[in-house]
Amino acid sequence: MESFAAGFDRLHDLAPHEIQFGILKRLRGTPITRHTVDFAMAYDPQTPYTILQTSTIDFATMQRIQRFARYWEMIANSGRFALALKLLLGPGSAFNHFLCFSDWLWQTTGKTHEFALEKLVDFLFEHLTSVHALNPEVARQALLADYQASGARARPKCLADLLDALRTALPLAASKHRAERQSRHVSQQAHRDEIQKAAAAA
Repeated sequence: MESFAAGFDRLHDLAPHEIQFGILKRLRGTPITRHTVDFAMAYDPQTPYTILQTSTIDFATMQRIQRFARYWEMIANSGRFALALKLLLGPGSAFNHFLCFSDWLWQTTGKTHEFALEKLVDFLFEHLTSVHALNPEVARQALLADYQASGARARPKCLADLLDALRTALPLAASKHRAERQSRHVSQQAHRDEIQKAAAAA
């Protein structure tokens, strides 16, 4: 696992747009089959024949890596958690931080699929504050910015009061803007009337 971490961290430090992280598969015609015996590779009997274990990576570790890859796709490569991801991955080893989150999310939910965006927001908040020991307000502000940028319109529990306050403030701000615009219109109209009266008197 150390070599995975070192390679991942070097790549992460280069700040690529995405990191594609996955498990090799025994696709038809690929040269991986020539290494099956030498490295004691075992494959999933169902397509696409994903590697389940090798002579150096046992089944349990391979499952951890598989879950890491799935969660990384949902959290990092989705682009929906740009700010929260920075908090999650630092400081220190980005790989180890995300592996910690991956293990925690699996232990908490027992799932790797079918996560609503709002639930992911709440899970990230819980992990950032309870495991990563981050200031709750810092975590909430990052998640709020990410959630708003995503265009979602639901109500994650950890952001409920912030979203309610924003949704209350928006109509008030719009009403104030309309009132100010109407006031400017009335003032401009009165000014035009005065000019017309002055012109008529002349």
